[in-house]
Amino acid sequence: MDDRGEGTGDRPSDWLDDWQTGRQVSTRGRNKVVLAAGMLSRSGEALDRFGGFVRYLITNHGYQLGDFLEASYNARQDGDGWRPMPYDTSHCEASLSEATANVGRSLRWYRALLPDDTRYHLLGYSLGGVAFFEAAGALLYGEPDRWEGRIGSIMTLSAPHFGVDLGLEGDILGALGLGALLPSGLSVQELIKRGSDPRHRVTVERLATWLRAKGVNLLTLADPKDVVVTAADAVIAPPSERDWHVLDTRTVVSFGEGRMGVPLGHGPLLNNTLAWVRMAKLIGPQQPRSA
Repeated sequence: MDDRGEGTGDRPSDWLDDWQTGRQVSTRGRNKVVLAAGMLSRSGEALDRFGGFVRYLITNHGYQLGDFLEASYNARQDGDGWRPMPYDTSHCEASLSEATANVGRSLRWYRALLPDDTRYHLLGYSLGGVAFFEAAGALLYGEPDRWEGRIGSIMTLSAPHFGVDLGLEGDILGALGLGALLPSGLSVQELIKRGSDPRHRVTVERLATWLRAKGVNLLTLADPKDVVVTAADAVIAPPSERDWHVLDTRTVVSFGEGRMGVPLGHGPLLNNTLAWVRMAKLIGPQQPRSA
């Protein structure tokens, strides 16, 4: 699909070069949806992961392909600051602090590229959700003048905010060949350590409360059948509200996820249409800028 194929009345000045070769970003709409894929992904794959939701927003809410941006887990420093760079699976397995820093650098790069009143909606799957949540906190805390009112929402799908506790399912996957089904880099080791640290849970809940107080809409969705990230690890909400965030995807066929960089049993939520509806409601329709 051509990046310019969805717009009407566009001028050359309405388009800017993205950090990914061959992609362009539209300036016509004020809302931008920034995507971050999870473990085992490569640059350029986030649009594929969220392809169904992207088409849903384009068809029903006035968006075009150039309204969707991608965060990178890799960046390079040059004379103008940090620039997102193509990444591969090895960058996903670096430390969580490095992954979060590079996602934050991607957001800063887009912030410098696009008009000042652009509103960013962050949508992350798995590792991408964790990185967006923590990067947004760092940006709003460290650069409030630049970011307050600019991050409209943070939406995460099967993101291990509280760490990972694989439990019995993890033992089973290990017996079947853990290395073949799940990544095992530094970021995963850190997530496993977080899963057994009650202090981390408190930190996450406090950050979520602070982000909401700053005007950020937070939506953390989980799949009860996920064998990698449980709902208890993914949902940030008061106990009385957590069930609303858990969406059953038993009707979604998800074989072949491993081939797409999604571990088996850890991807159906990407294609859950109820999740699309809830995320679209949070983002809202596109707001065109006047010519």
